[in-house]
Amino acid sequence: MTLKPESTWKFGRRQALRGAALGSLGLAGAALIGCGSKKPASPTESKPAAGASTAAPGAATPAVKRGGRLQLMMNGDPPTFDMHTETTTLVNTPVSPLYNQLIRADPKFGVEKPDGMIPDLATSWEIARDGLAYTFKLAPNVKFHDGTPFSSADVKATIERNQNPPKGSTMPRQGQFAALSSMETPDTNTFVLKLSRPVSPLSLLPILGQGWMSVYSKKDIDGGFDYKKKTNGTGPFRMTAYERGSRLTFERNKDYFVKDRPYLDGLDLFIIPVAATQLASTQAGAIHVNTLASKADQDSLQKVMGDKADYLTEKGLGFVCINFNTQKAPWKDARVRLAVSLLTNRADAVKVLSKGDASVGGYMSPGSYWALPQAEIEKIHGYEPYSDAGLAEAKKLLSAAGVQDGLSVVLLTRALIANSENISLFVAEQLGKVGLKAKSDVVETAIAYDRLNKRDFDLVPWVQGIALDDPDAIFAESYLTGAPRNYSQLSSPAVDALFLKQSQELDPAKRLEMVKEMQRLALPEFSKIIMYYSNAHAVVNKTVQGYVLHNTSYNSQRHEDLWLNA
Repeated sequence: MTLKPESTWKFGRRQALRGAALGSLGLAGAALIGCGSKKPASPTESKPAAGASTAAPGAATPAVKRGGRLQLMMNGDPPTFDMHTETTTLVNTPVSPLYNQLIRADPKFGVEKPDGMIPDLATSWEIARDGLAYTFKLAPNVKFHDGTPFSSADVKATIERNQNPPKGSTMPRQGQFAALSSMETPDTNTFVLKLSRPVSPLSLLPILGQGWMSVYSKKDIDGGFDYKKKTNGTGPFRMTAYERGSRLTFERNKDYFVKDRPYLDGLDLFIIPVAATQLASTQAGAIHVNTLASKADQDSLQKVMGDKADYLTEKGLGFVCINFNTQKAPWKDARVRLAVSLLTNRADAVKVLSKGDASVGGYMSPGSYWALPQAEIEKIHGYEPYSDAGLAEAKKLLSAAGVQDGLSVVLLTRALIANSENISLFVAEQLGKVGLKAKSDVVETAIAYDRLNKRDFDLVPWVQGIALDDPDAIFAESYLTGAPRNYSQLSSPAVDALFLKQSQELDPAKRLEMVKEMQRLALPEFSKIIMYYSNAHAVVNKTVQGYVLHNTSYNSQRHEDLWLNA
């Protein structure tokens, strides 16, 4: 498909509701849609990939039941409640049910489609013929939880906050809005976004609709509302209690603007850091949805729970990586970063840390539309499979860079989260093969993020998630000069220039080749050493209806369409 600048796109709630009957399907009929085509579908297409699961012909769809409480869990406390400044699921999971976005990814699809954005606070939108203006019509009679009416001014203030962070704040998605030139609010229910250059709608619309783009109240933003400690959204649930280290409690928003939603009376989100307790709670039915289980845990639960649950797997967008502080010796030396890549046995990392349940890859999700084939990645020096020859070269590179045997290296490490401590132990073992003495500095999540954003570290083995499998989003967030999550602080003018060029290219085939070349330029810089991409798993109690496992957890945590068949 070629997107022509002279085309005018229109999309509204009616198109989104065309398949609304699917929204109440139970898990047996919930399709996990793969991204199997060789080019993006047209903006009005929505086709299952080959091999996608579908409901059996004639399968009965149970009638929706209202009421009940969904029991969820996560493995730590939220460091803050500010969706705009954070990147961890410990914030996204509890805060998503409280807010809406301007538009959103269609929750029916496990693999989110770039052309699959549907209305949320916007009821429809139109793209100008020159591609430089997007006009959104907004839902009427929407209120924030404090009773303040929602208007176009709130959308404008939300995007401005992401573009221009408050003093002392970091906005991880700031770079994704670089092409925005101005915003207009002709009336309370109309929002106009204008661009300084063309941007593919297949990138810009998902950026606007990602789960992190919660719409905040302009009144709150202007009034210095403390989003680190408080919330005030338009979403389907209200947070009514938070007991640190124990649970967060949510009640149904009776004034929610979407008719008949949510189905549930409320949510209980338990803080359970210990894996054994997570598994026991799932087995006992005290937790309805477990997305923290590894494949081995999932298999163990299936043996004891049998048909009491559904066991879902999806290729995930989260990856394990190593970040360097290139403002400090010896990491600013490209030879040292190459050496670390050569000495890192990625195959062992997959085997040891994920029990084989992962895929090696580069800067774009492996096997995705945008990614370089793994065979080509392995031809880039530093990404070839681990070998004795590579290890020997790593030793020579370190010696040439003046790195002394026995150099002490501190690994900034998050406590208890996402296998982080084991990942750091693995990295320390790898570094030890060339005489580097690495030790973990284990700290709470909030402290780890603060130090990461302040670039206060030597090396950081990190589990990083991606909200969008899109080059504009990924490179603007992590790999461009000055990108908020370019923790290594590397700069490549060639990558920056090609990024701008591909972002403006509306022909998908031409853009794809540019994106591949951008990866070829960026990977040898070793801004991040990607060890592997993890798969996503969920064990879902059979009483839960309407659940779809997504390849990213960041855009699908609102739960307004779920119900309990208990």
